[in-house]
Amino acid sequence: MTEDIAQKERRLAKELAQVRSKRAAEDRNTTKNRDYSVGGLPPDTSHKPSRGSADTPDVVQLPVKKRRKTENKW
Repeated sequence: MTEDIAQKERRLAKELAQVRSKRAAEDRNTTKNRDYSVGGLPPDTSHKPSRGSADTPDVVQLPVKKRRKTENKW
């Protein structure tokens, strides 16, 4: 009984930390997804041109907002 209470407490805290880290490592294990079935993007992902104001009859639309050009960036 050479260990006093403070030493026992430190030793038990270290053991508890080791057990917690082992349990967390077991929970972290992930499985790889081996699903190679056809899926993901839909088949109709081709480029579609944006509609202009002439494409919509009898409608007056606002002009497209243009990006501002900065004179000096730095």
